[in-house]
Amino acid sequence: MVYRNTFFRYLHCVFFIRKLRLFTLSLITVLSLFCGTGGIAGYAEGMDEGVSALFHDTQNAFVFYLDNGMEVILVENHASPMITAFTIVKTGSFNEDESTNGCAHFLEHLLFNGTKSRTQKQLYDEMDFYGGYNNAHTTTDYTNFMILMPKEYISQGMDIQADMLFNSILPEEKFEKERGIVIEEIGKGENDPAQQAQNHFLRTFFANTPYEWPVLGTVSTISHLKYDAVREYYKTWYVPNNMILMVIGDFITTEIIELVKEKYGKYPAGRLPERKGIQFNPPNKLRIIRANGIGNFPADRQYLTMGYVLPPPTGEDFQSSQILAEFLGGKENSVLDVLFRKEENSDLLYSISANMEFHREFSTLQISAELPSDSDTDHVVGLILQAINDMAVNPVSTDELNTLLTSGLINEIYLQEKLHYYAMMKSGYLAAGGYAFYREYMDGLMKVTPQSIQKVCQKYLKDQIPVITAMSPSTPINEETTKRSQISYYQEILPNGLTVAIKENQDSRVVGIHLLAKDRCIAEGEGKHGLTEILQRMFLSGGTLHYPEDALYKKYESIGAEIKLYDNPHIDFDDYYNSPRFAYIRLKVVDFYFEKGIQLLAETILRPQLTQEHFEQAKKEVIPLAAKAESDTPLRAKRVFYKNLFAMDIGYGSEIGFPEQLDKLSLEDAKSLYNKLYNPSNLMLAVSGNIPVDEALLLIKRSFGGTWGNAGWNAPVQHIVFNEPVGRIVREKTGKTQSYISVGSTYEIQKGEIPALAVLQYVFSESLAFQLRETQGLAYSIGVSFPLHNNAQWYRITMGTRPENIDLAISGIQKEINDIRKRKYEKDEVQKAINAILGRHGMRRLDRVNQAYYMSMEILDGNPPEEDELFLEKLKKVTPEEVEQLAQKVFKSDDHLIIIIE
Repeated sequence: MVYRNTFFRYLHCVFFIRKLRLFTLSLITVLSLFCGTGGIAGYAEGMDEGVSALFHDTQNAFVFYLDNGMEVILVENHASPMITAFTIVKTGSFNEDESTNGCAHFLEHLLFNGTKSRTQKQLYDEMDFYGGYNNAHTTTDYTNFMILMPKEYISQGMDIQADMLFNSILPEEKFEKERGIVIEEIGKGENDPAQQAQNHFLRTFFANTPYEWPVLGTVSTISHLKYDAVREYYKTWYVPNNMILMVIGDFITTEIIELVKEKYGKYPAGRLPERKGIQFNPPNKLRIIRANGIGNFPADRQYLTMGYVLPPPTGEDFQSSQILAEFLGGKENSVLDVLFRKEENSDLLYSISANMEFHREFSTLQISAELPSDSDTDHVVGLILQAINDMAVNPVSTDELNTLLTSGLINEIYLQEKLHYYAMMKSGYLAAGGYAFYREYMDGLMKVTPQSIQKVCQKYLKDQIPVITAMSPSTPINEETTKRSQISYYQEILPNGLTVAIKENQDSRVVGIHLLAKDRCIAEGEGKHGLTEILQRMFLSGGTLHYPEDALYKKYESIGAEIKLYDNPHIDFDDYYNSPRFAYIRLKVVDFYFEKGIQLLAETILRPQLTQEHFEQAKKEVIPLAAKAESDTPLRAKRVFYKNLFAMDIGYGSEIGFPEQLDKLSLEDAKSLYNKLYNPSNLMLAVSGNIPVDEALLLIKRSFGGTWGNAGWNAPVQHIVFNEPVGRIVREKTGKTQSYISVGSTYEIQKGEIPALAVLQYVFSESLAFQLRETQGLAYSIGVSFPLHNNAQWYRITMGTRPENIDLAISGIQKEINDIRKRKYEKDEVQKAINAILGRHGMRRLDRVNQAYYMSMEILDGNPPEEDELFLEKLKKVTPEEVEQLAQKVFKSDDHLIIIIE
């Protein structure tokens, strides 16, 4: 996995306060840090004292150094019985040269291939046996290694992680296999126009520095990378005095210290090379460096990027620079958002954003815009420069700043639920300056004022000549185209038909709310896929009767609420809750804002302002996404698969819609959909948090007790029919360098067999990945899913590969299907699968909104909300014999639907 060191928003900043404990630490140097209770709230005038006090109460850490130089940060968090051990190795692609570009990321892959005491398979099997999650990712400046374990197995997890970091043998016989996998990974992004545009910008902005090279490397550098170069990189940089270990979760500090010393303290420090310096060559005049996209670069759009150099993380203006970036283009209703929503500018671009990235010696501001291919880039650049000049003259308001800071503090609290993700968000800051950087970071952030933001704009942006790049199509546009609290559940259907489910758990101050609207595809109607995507965007952009337009979002923002109504297309793998079966609103608040949150959610649903202006604005956003989806190879394979599997259109793969259909939709269509989809009898409201059931139910009844929309409307029960016969081969050519395969069929099992099905899915997925990806190097991605929808049950195997591997890949999949039917399982193998599923189940439910989401899923499938938790006990009882019998039922048929997109 690879990340560029982007600024994960100042919202994710951290400021730890050491708990004072009375004990002796032998052979350890302790960094003693403590912040008084008045420190955080004292600077941001007008900030909610309850928010800052709650934030202050959650920021506790103990920091020390091992004798070998490894910095260790310990953070107790008893909300979930899980612990993450997150190691930051302070090296990435920055420490490569032209001939070794991609080495750091390649090494990350190799570290999962075996150690002096464990083979690759033993690494995977042992981690799964203990229910752990083990992953890594590489950036320009650092490489992260993370484990997430049930707390009773953290010792075993740390042992595996330390073994990988310090004892990996980098087996030479696996080198070519990993070379193929990395090349496949590079190929995955070759046709992404946004990635092409970003690479063009990086090569220009960071010319003649290590930051101009892609973290993954190129096909050429990876093809010629030498084994000895990777081994030398490992020996040089993977030493404990170049690492930071962050441990977060359900532990007692006094107990975990000895474990950390035992697992990580026995390895020797190493001599580190001197860090290379960075020299920028700023432009002496304003000009746009242009380039043309290649491959399947869209003919109807272009990409514009502007970059500025800003102060380093240790500079006094760093925090003000971060918040300046948020106001300029990093938040809802930012300066640039408002500028390009004006009627006279609304056709100039599709989207625009600003974000700040930082490294040890400097930071950068990057402004990115996606424009129609015929848009005047010079005019757009002029408007952006004028907006920056205006910010240098007109400071932001104190109220807006305090709202942003409040939101930031509350988001910090939210983030702490996702232990490993929390550590990942902090890794860039720690790599840049270690824990010492944090001693002053939050204090400085809370001293930011409208005037300090204005000063930064004047000092760094107003007179600096930015680096500007543009990437355009190469062809003309085609116009045609600790002890846990007791958990209690409650469910009730209100008189108006609204289904309410509440989970009460006192171990967290965060409350997750998930509102589910059933039967999205049916409610949309034939030929209207994607209408829900438009409607979901209209809720916030149009506002409500009492809070029109931006006022609604500002109300949510004022209580630090986190609200989501549709998938973010720029974040991979977060769309597992995007389905034709339902629409959703995900809302997260802290407990003392629960009542306001419920009231705002009801206001959003009961009294939306669905106007022509906001309908057109939302449609303008969705149509380009639908157009982009049509050229996406995996999504194309998904659409073709379901078109051939079902005898009816039930919406799978078509959630975003089709441009030609979306263009014909009207405001009346959106209003009609709203009245059906969001009437109370079609809604499920799930709440997970520490609000007592009676209190939560009373507040919900007050806000959602009436009737609205087409009250009583429910979609007819849909009996899904498969095409007969299922088996066929469908092949489509796209001309891309990456191909995608889907193989599937139907089956019939009983509801009581679902736990065994989960074990079978895990075992089969592992076998597919190990044989076809790890052993043969045929794929950059492969997986299998077993969806259930009403009466329909089917499986779908997906695989991304290169065109020359297609036939070999399909025969390999078919062999795996044949083998899984005949396999016999040992008790330990099934137990390993069960533990792995339990670990992943816990990881997915760290977040309270996700807990509410899974409650909704159970109700949607006709189960009680607690079934998601009861499933775990059923899973633990699955036997090898049940898995063997189920495999014969599920994979009984050789009648396979095979989709090939090449």
